Amino acid sequence: MLVLLLPLVVAIFVCERAGWLYPPETVAYDSLYVHTFILTSDAKPTAKCERFEAQTYGGKVYLYVRRDSARTLPQQGDTLIAATRIRRADSIGDFDYRRYLLRQGIVGTAYVRDYSLQLSAFSHQPSLQKRLYSRLAAAGLSGDELATTGALTLGYKEDLDKELKRRFQASGAAHVLAVSGLHTGIIYALLLGLLTLGGRRKPLYENRLGRCTLSLIIIAVMWFYAWLTGMTPSVVRAVLMVTIFEVGRMYYRQAISLNTIAAAAVLILLVRPLDLWSVSFQLSFTATAAIVLMANEMGKIVHYDHLKRLQGGKILNWVVGVLIVSIAAQLGTLPLTMHYFGQISNYFLLTNLIVLPLASILVPCGLITIALGGTSLGLIAGKITYGLAWLMNHSVAWLEALPGSTTQVSIGTTMVAIYYAMWLAFILFYANICTRQKKAVTLPSK
Repeated sequence: MLVLLLPLVVAIFVCERAGWLYPPETVAYDSLYVHTFILTSDAKPTAKCERFEAQTYGGKVYLYVRRDSARTLPQQGDTLIAATRIRRADSIGDFDYRRYLLRQGIVGTAYVRDYSLQLSAFSHQPSLQKRLYSRLAAAGLSGDELATTGALTLGYKEDLDKELKRRFQASGAAHVLAVSGLHTGIIYALLLGLLTLGGRRKPLYENRLGRCTLSLIIIAVMWFYAWLTGMTPSVVRAVLMVTIFEVGRMYYRQAISLNTIAAAAVLILLVRPLDLWSVSFQLSFTATAAIVLMANEMGKIVHYDHLKRLQGGKILNWVVGVLIVSIAAQLGTLPLTMHYFGQISNYFLLTNLIVLPLASILVPCGLITIALGGTSLGLIAGKITYGLAWLMNHSVAWLEALPGSTTQVSIGTTMVAIYYAMWLAFILFYANICTRQKKAVTLPSK
């Protein structure tokens, strides 16, 4: 798969620059016409408008609807008819905003004041994600704690305010709010524990039927979770890797390798080639590749497995393991973080030591709270979940408030390419040295 990935990336890049991946320009840009818009997303408030993603005959657009307290706010699924102009996005300085939108499948923007509305029969029925989110509120969660729990468990981010997002980003914990490998790993571990009764039954190794049945159940549940959380590139990558891993387990193969990561990337890009420019896609795959490439070798250098034999050594072993994985992921995503966000977190190691254990407990507690809802047990679970979310939010706020929590630094695309070229060259050089050392100590067979 690694052999296929590079030509595919090059082909997608060439086709994108040529404009072949974008929808044909059938929209009459900048001309006043009566358009029919089918709203495909919920409203996102801006300064004076509500912004929707809407489908029209020429493609998907950002539709800005003027806020009016006297009118019913449209909802996802409604059909809105209005006379307006669909405009190409303008460049903002050196930033090609039009190309940025096209990479997300958005062909233009439109603004409407007066419109007629056709309500969909399903538009005022909340989605499954919203219904599950409301169960968290019914269990007693509210405010930032409700928003954080919803983001971690369901990928629902509509209630996350800008200040809360800024704190998570500045402290180096933004990856926790985006459903990705961490969250799917927690869900996967819970599933495996439930289906094997805490490891007491291991049908994966008893017989082929039990092994395949268990794997198929896990794959189905994981894809349902990916659909529930919005099928973002990070969660699709993680679930694809779980799928490939489980298919491998059917044939007694149990290893996450670069080929597994490359296979997930190839499958995603074949279906959604423009995801190549998604920040989530890039951060997700570079972090995972860095962990696979470097974490194991860094562990060998540190040689920390012997810590398990000491009193309290399991906790110390876990701490060192988290630090190694965090450093590997940070090294993999560092240039992208500087390029896209213009800052890096200086306390990312401390952040992960605090946030990861909390997230590992908060996600299952949140799921239990969702399952119990507003029942008596649900209210008890809700208080526990609220406390964990409160602790996470305040920990992030404390980390963000530490002196020198962030360093403002920004680099261009050329520097990003140079960094990854040097990174890859070092890894190949190190692998070559390790191979030579293994050959040098290998005795000839008799």
